[in-house]
Amino acid sequence: MSDTPTLLMARQPILNSKGKTVAYELLCRSVAINSLESQDTDGTMATGEVIIGAFHDLGIDTITSGLPAFVNLTESWLSSPPPVKANKLVCEVLEYIPPNTTNIEAVQQLRAQGFKVALDDYTGDAEQSKWLPYVDIVKVDISDIVEGQSSASLIQRHQNDTLVWLAEKVETLEEFKRCAAEGYSLFQGYFFSRPAPLFGTRKNDSQFAVMRLLKTINNEENTMLDISNAIQSDPQLSYRILQFMNSASVAKITEITSVHHAATMAGVDRIKSWANMLALGRLDNKPRALLEQALSRAYICQMLVKKQNILDQHTAYTTGMFSLLDAFIDLPLAEVCTTLELSTTMTDALLNHEGGYGQILQLAIAINKGNWTQINTLPQNISIPDLADIQSKAFSEVSQQLILSGLN
Repeated sequence: MSDTPTLLMARQPILNSKGKTVAYELLCRSVAINSLESQDTDGTMATGEVIIGAFHDLGIDTITSGLPAFVNLTESWLSSPPPVKANKLVCEVLEYIPPNTTNIEAVQQLRAQGFKVALDDYTGDAEQSKWLPYVDIVKVDISDIVEGQSSASLIQRHQNDTLVWLAEKVETLEEFKRCAAEGYSLFQGYFFSRPAPLFGTRKNDSQFAVMRLLKTINNEENTMLDISNAIQSDPQLSYRILQFMNSASVAKITEITSVHHAATMAGVDRIKSWANMLALGRLDNKPRALLEQALSRAYICQMLVKKQNILDQHTAYTTGMFSLLDAFIDLPLAEVCTTLELSTTMTDALLNHEGGYGQILQLAIAINKGNWTQINTLPQNISIPDLADIQSKAFSEVSQQLILSGLN
């Protein structure tokens, strides 16, 4: 990896009517989008470059001084947004994205999570107008409005108390004054500032990709199809999941040929557990011993719960594995729990060792470290010889899983 600064993106301020900067738009400069047909593929890549550069390489607060960042989201990003705080990001719906049921539901979900949503490059087009009930901000390119409309008529026709109107491509003082008089309250354009290039050093992007993947996999509201799509978006993970399934021969009648087929055959809980393990295994800058320790902890938690037959085995497994996420991601565990939107039950277990899973995790950590003298109380139906047996089986299981998954 080179330490030479490279152009990561550009930043253009967004101002209010008093000339105060209230946000920034972040623009990709490393991916060319040459046609409408390439918008989704290249646009998705461009959004990824901006998100990784802003939140991983440079640091979003360094770029925006704590102000919101406007970022273009393609259809795939709308459905699977980046794992960032809602107050840091304004999601821009690109002008070519159709207002169909799937996309509208994705936008509604974003707003339910606290994100502000902006409609980009609104021209007054009838189809594009269907987005207006579902957005917070309307961006109007005042140099590109459909025939028969004007920057003033768009507001007059569609204004309501919930919409904020932003004038783009404002290039003169006269345009600024006119748009302000028409009812626009936010402004962006060369009159205020041209996009400023931002340079930095590109870091390993695997941590960000893993965080996004883990958030999708562990969202309890996501369906099998959502999880399959998330896995399929990562070629390396997809390959390893299929390799794992075909090697493990889990309830297999014929060879597994797709991620969705694998998820259907294995079941959602098992595929989640494998995907969590394989995703963390992608972090090449982390020692393999860390993954082994996380897996060992996961299997110990799972076997302890299985022995008691009270709590859910898959939740126990994930709790054990996630107990070392701070070491994998290089972020405080509390911040990781918030970013991944983990359940209160799992968060309490991870941060405070509270609740049934917290107690199991605490015992698993003691076993994992070999601190037998610190084990003062044992769960019902579990003895010290049981713990030694569980530890031995966990070590064996970890070795087998790493071989099957190609991570050994």
